[in-house]
Amino acid sequence: MRGWDEGEEDRKESLKRLTEAISQSGSDIWRSWRIYRRSLLAVVGLMLVLSVVTVSIFAEDIAVEHPYRNLQDTQDLWTRDYEPRRAHPFSEECDWHEQSISLTQHRRDEIVTVVAVSDNKVGESIADGYYRDTLSVIELLSLKDNKGYDLNTSLISIDPNNSSILVLSEELYDNMSLTTIWLTYEFDNEAMHLWWMPDGYDVCIFGTNNDGQDMFSKVLYGSRVSLKIGITVALLTVTIGTIVGSVAGYFGGRVDEVIMRICDVFFAIPGLILAMAFVTAMSAITSLTMPLWLGILIPILFLAVVSRTYLTSTIPQENQLSNQVMGSLVRNRNIFLGLLVFFFFVGLIPGVSWSELFGISESREWRLSAAIGIILLLGLIGLADKRFIEKSSFDGAEERVSKSLDWTNPWKYLTLRTVAVFVAAFVLFRWSGSTDDEIVVIENFGRLWKIQAALIFTGWPGYARLIRGQVLYVKEMTFVEAAKSVGAPPGRIMFRHILPNAWAPLLVAFTLDIGGTILSASGLSFIGLGAAPGTAEWGLLVSDSRQFFVFDPHLMLFPGLAIAVTTLGFNLLGDGIRDVLDPKNRR
Repeated sequence: MRGWDEGEEDRKESLKRLTEAISQSGSDIWRSWRIYRRSLLAVVGLMLVLSVVTVSIFAEDIAVEHPYRNLQDTQDLWTRDYEPRRAHPFSEECDWHEQSISLTQHRRDEIVTVVAVSDNKVGESIADGYYRDTLSVIELLSLKDNKGYDLNTSLISIDPNNSSILVLSEELYDNMSLTTIWLTYEFDNEAMHLWWMPDGYDVCIFGTNNDGQDMFSKVLYGSRVSLKIGITVALLTVTIGTIVGSVAGYFGGRVDEVIMRICDVFFAIPGLILAMAFVTAMSAITSLTMPLWLGILIPILFLAVVSRTYLTSTIPQENQLSNQVMGSLVRNRNIFLGLLVFFFFVGLIPGVSWSELFGISESREWRLSAAIGIILLLGLIGLADKRFIEKSSFDGAEERVSKSLDWTNPWKYLTLRTVAVFVAAFVLFRWSGSTDDEIVVIENFGRLWKIQAALIFTGWPGYARLIRGQVLYVKEMTFVEAAKSVGAPPGRIMFRHILPNAWAPLLVAFTLDIGGTILSASGLSFIGLGAAPGTAEWGLLVSDSRQFFVFDPHLMLFPGLAIAVTTLGFNLLGDGIRDVLDPKNRR
C-alpha cells in the first residue's frame, strides 16, 4: 500500500481536474446566460419567476396578516373576524372597527369608561390561546343600539389623555332602555399599512374576502403553497419518469413493450379525471407510513447495487463467455434472480422472507448484521456469476481492489455517488435502531399532499416516454458502443454515458411542467378536491369568490392574476431554456 507522500502527484492531478471542471462550468453558465438574454420574453419570464419565489420566501415579512397553527400543529388556519367583509381595494373601512358595549354590565360594575379593544386574535398557534389588542381611537364614526337604530355619537367621547379609553355620557349611562350598543370608530391601524405604498393606497391593497381576511396576505402565502406543489410534483415526476423511461429505452424488447403499454393506459384516461379519482380514493388516508422492514430495504438495495457494481468492475472483461453462446435459460438468469430476490423481500417464499429475518430481534446490532449480510450476499452472487457463468478470470483482482481504494488521493471520491453512499449508510444505521414498527413518511397526509400524490401518479408517463426516445437515440452512438465493448455494466452506461447526454429535453419539460402543475392543482382546489377550506391556496381563493363575482370581482381577480403570472413566468422560462439548449444557438 502506498504512503501519503507517494500520492502527492495524483492529488495534484485530481485537484487540477476538479478546478478545471468548476471553471468550465462557470464558462458554460456565462455562455448560456448570453444566449438566454437574447430573448426579451425569456428574461421577463425569469423576472416573473424570481419575483414569485422572492415573495414566497419573504411572505411573513411582507404580509400584514398571518395564519396560525391548529391545536395538532398540522395545518395553517386564518382568523375570521368578518370585519370588514368584502372591502374593495384601498378601502378606508379597513381602518374601522365595530365594538359592542354592554351597558348592563357597566351599570352593574359602576364603570363609565370602555377600553377600545380588537376582536379575539390568535398568535402563532391556537395552543397559545386568544388575546386582544388595545386600540388607539382616532374618530368616532357611528353608534347604533341593539336593534340597529342610529344614535348620536356625542353620547360617547374619547378620553383626551388616553385615546384607548372611551367615556360613556351620563345620558347614555342612565338610559335603561339601552342594554347593548355598537360603536364604530376609526383607529390607528399602522400594522395593516404597507410602508412602501403611498398614503391613501397603503391599506387593504387587494381588499378583503367574505371572512374579513386581507386578500393581499392570503395571495402572498398562497404563493408558498403553489410553488411547493409545483416544484415537488415536477421533481418527483421527472425522477420517476427518468428511471422508468431509461430502463425501457436501454433494455428494449419485452421490458420496453410492457412499460410503454402501461404508459398508454395512463394516456388513455384524461389526467385531470384520473387525478380526481386518485384524490377521492385517498380521502380516508390521514398519514402516509410504511413498515420498518420495507423502508429499510431502500438503503439496503442501493448499497447492494453499488457494492455489486464496484466488485464486478474490478474483474477484467477479456476472455469472458459471450451471451450469444449461452442457452436461453442462462441468458435470462438475471430475470430469474431478480424475481427470486423480489419474492424473498416481499415475503412470497413460504418460511423465508426478509420481514421474518428482520423481525427475529429488535436490536440494532441484529438488524445491521442482517442488512450487511444481504448486501454481501448479493455482491457475492454477482462475483459468482462472473466466475462460474461468464468464466471471467480473477487474476489480479486483489491488486485492482487495492488500487481502487487509494486513500492517498481523497479528491477522487468527491462524487455524488460517495455522498449517496454515506446518506444511505446513515439512514440504514438510523432506522435500524428504531423501536417503532412503521416509518412515518408524511405525518399529516392532508389534502395538499393528496393533490401532489395524485399529480405525481398521473404525470410520470409523459417523462418516461420523453426520456425513452432520447435513450433510444443516444444508446446507438459510438461512445456508448465503446463503453459496452470494454464491459461497462448497464447501470454505469446508463447513468454515466447516456443520461448526461439526454437530459436537455427533460430540463425544458420540467420547467414548463411546474406552471402546468400549479394550474392543475388550482383546478382541483377550484372544484373542491384540493386544499382544505380556509387554506391560502390560489385555486381555492378563486373558488370562494365565485358567488361574489358580480359585485366584488376583485376577489377573483388577484388570485387569478397570481396563477396566470406564475404559469406564464415558468412557460417563458422554459422557452428561454429551450433556446439555450438548442445547438443552433451555440455560436
